[in-house]
Amino acid sequence: MSSATITNAPVTIKTIKTTPVAKTRWERAVPVYGVSVVNPFFLVLVGLALLSLVLAIYREVVGLGPVSGMNDMFGWGIWKTFNVVVLTAWGSGAFAVGIGAWVFGRKRLHSLMRMALLTSFLAYACGLFLLGVDVGRPWNFYWILFPWNWNLHSPMAEVAICMSVYAAIPLALENLPPLLERLWHFDSRLRPGVERAEKALHKFFPFIIAAAYLLPAMHQSSLGALMLLAGQRVHPLWQTPFLPLLYLGAAGFMSFGCVAGSVMLCCLMWKRAMDMEVLDDAARITGWLIAGWLAVRLLDVVIRGALPTAFHANRYAGIFWLEMLLISYGGWLLFRSLQSHQTRTMYVGYALSSLGGMLYRFSPTTLAYMPGPKAIYFPSTIELLIALGFVSMGIAGFLLIVKLFAILPAPAQEWRNMAAYFKARKPYISWTKYFNFGFFGDSEPRDFH
Repeated sequence: MSSATITNAPVTIKTIKTTPVAKTRWERAVPVYGVSVVNPFFLVLVGLALLSLVLAIYREVVGLGPVSGMNDMFGWGIWKTFNVVVLTAWGSGAFAVGIGAWVFGRKRLHSLMRMALLTSFLAYACGLFLLGVDVGRPWNFYWILFPWNWNLHSPMAEVAICMSVYAAIPLALENLPPLLERLWHFDSRLRPGVERAEKALHKFFPFIIAAAYLLPAMHQSSLGALMLLAGQRVHPLWQTPFLPLLYLGAAGFMSFGCVAGSVMLCCLMWKRAMDMEVLDDAARITGWLIAGWLAVRLLDVVIRGALPTAFHANRYAGIFWLEMLLISYGGWLLFRSLQSHQTRTMYVGYALSSLGGMLYRFSPTTLAYMPGPKAIYFPSTIELLIALGFVSMGIAGFLLIVKLFAILPAPAQEWRNMAAYFKARKPYISWTKYFNFGFFGDSEPRDFH
């Protein structure tokens, strides 16, 4: 019988060095390239926008009665209650993201600022133009130049003045950097003028930024304060002295959802890389904004003794619980996405919470407004088409601008890829120098924002 000898020979274990996977970093804004500006969807949007303009002219000719569902009980239709009250909340990204980036020092959010500024400008511009359609008599617009004739006793005066000034000055000026950048690269003869404009902007920027924080805070809260005047005509679940604060808070988390959600959707559509550190930061802030808002909302309902009305078998209770479900579940999904790192979960969280915020902002003016026992309002077909047309106008403007100017955030490599694309596909524009940077060895172009 043979025996086997087992020797304890030393075993050498090789350590395998793994290279960490590089994370995507949004380093600069890059235009959307390689896709057509005009496509069937864009043409549909333009068609709806043109139709709304034609119908708006018709409204000026025949008046509000034949074109809207408004009546003596419901003097506000969806042009005010949806296109202004709701859409300007979604369009408050410049305000909310700007405070996070500049005031609280969340530097990662700076990469979202151009998107926030553009969506805010488009939402406010479309809302203000439609507000003009609702008010009518555009030939009297020149009276705005004579402040001594303003009706300062009107509760709408502060809202109208703040919104108009905010859109025309801070938002318009803050959207100039992408235009200046394009002009600077496209024609060297324009560079001295562009640089002078840039210096002037930097000189006045502290005042512009101050106005960009003050004005939206005033009019977003004032939109809620307007409904305090309605008294008992607003259902107790919504009528509260905290309406200004709750309207402002809803604008905060809704606008984060609009900006971050729009960026994610654009990255999906145009195959752009996502910077998850930036998106996680935005989701974390949005989640805490929702948590704080829900705490104030529920405490207010309980303390005022309005909670029992939430259990009545009527549509008001249904609207209340639907609103709370959408906002709370959306916030929970945002926190969950921070653990799972799933972009789908994050996007659904933004969508649901923004939809719930929309329902909350819309309810005191329409769904929970009770002017009389038999009062009812439903928008007419023309009213709906005009509202839809102005929304389409804003979306079409967005799709056009992101393809012409550097708005969407991307890695620096995306700029170099764009340069290679245009050198191969459209060599006739090489004289512009716009796409030379990062391809022919030159330094990267400067970002003005």
